[in-house]
Amino acid sequence: MTFTKMQGAGTAFTVTAALLLGACAPLPQQNDTDAAAAASAASAAQAAQAAVKAPVAPAPPGERRIMVGTANGYHLMLKTTPPSQVCDDNAFADGVRYGYALTWNRLVSEDVRNGGKAKRKFDASAVHSQDDQYKIQWEGKERVNACASDGYLIGRVVGTHLAGVDMRNGKPS
Repeated sequence: MTFTKMQGAGTAFTVTAALLLGACAPLPQQNDTDAAAAASAASAAQAAQAAVKAPVAPAPPGERRIMVGTANGYHLMLKTTPPSQVCDDNAFADGVRYGYALTWNRLVSEDVRNGGKAKRKFDASAVHSQDDQYKIQWEGKERVNACASDGYLIGRVVGTHLAGVDMRNGKPS
């Protein structure tokens, strides 16, 4: 079993456990009139919702949507879930943007050099490293910006990985 499949199994287990535990929760006491009215209202609301639209599956907990590129140039929306050790989501998103765009542009250039079909690239003037902003800052023996620094570096790795997977049309290396 691959690591990716194991990650999905963990998420499925968590969701299943939450549903099972929620089903076991005690209900508040109601008298018969209140219970009948509540059941009638609930079934009417469910019927109305079903007639209007099909239910939409909620996004997995913690999933982030990260826009890579500029509105005027090539851009796309990435969906990813930050690893549990990420404690600064904004730094993570900055790292994903930079890692993805930089890697994508490099892979497109390599592919064209090797005779592949040209693909759209991100505007190089909009791809900026934020290494200086997120470099490790020390105060004595303590890292004062550990969350931001680590989040950015993890984001760069995730962005690089996602660009490679997307370049291969979703096939792992």
